[in-house]
Amino acid sequence: MTIAKAMLEGGASGLSVLTDPDDFKGGLEILAEVASQTGAPVLMKDILVSPKQLEAGSSAGADAVVLISEIFSAGFAEVKLGRMIAEARRLGMEALVEANDSREFELIRKYEPDLYGINNRNLSTFQIELATTERVLSRIGPTDRPIVSESGIESPADIRRLRKAGADAFLVGSSIMRASNIKVKVRELVNS
Repeated sequence: MTIAKAMLEGGASGLSVLTDPDDFKGGLEILAEVASQTGAPVLMKDILVSPKQLEAGSSAGADAVVLISEIFSAGFAEVKLGRMIAEARRLGMEALVEANDSREFELIRKYEPDLYGINNRNLSTFQIELATTERVLSRIGPTDRPIVSESGIESPADIRRLRKAGADAFLVGSSIMRASNIKVKVRELVNS
């Protein structure tokens, strides 16, 4: 809980909680603890493919979920993306729907998610390029919802670069978790 507290004291507007126990040592119990003890908006981050996962996240206290558009486009989910967004909303959660390229981004526009995400990490190769956000935003034109740039954000210069490209918010994980002082690192990014 000290990590969540440090992030909030540093100025984070919400907390992203990984719930995958196998690869990231996360869990719904961690999400529930963060949600109940901080009062901050909590984003459930996992590979979500089923409405049952949404129900579990909602029960644990998630305010929002990440839905990876490529999973739905490839047919790896139990239901279609539109149904997952509708189910998230029915459960009182916002849907952050992410894409990694402009083609995929255009596909998700018809669903009008609460937040658009652009993942700078290619999930096929795991390569990270901040230029992904710049490329997608230069091609898609204006949106009526906030744009969240995700992955690979290390410094205030990265935040300024992505904000200049048109991103409204930032999902930062690794660089914060590696920081020797989480509160200072978050403050540094928030104030950039």
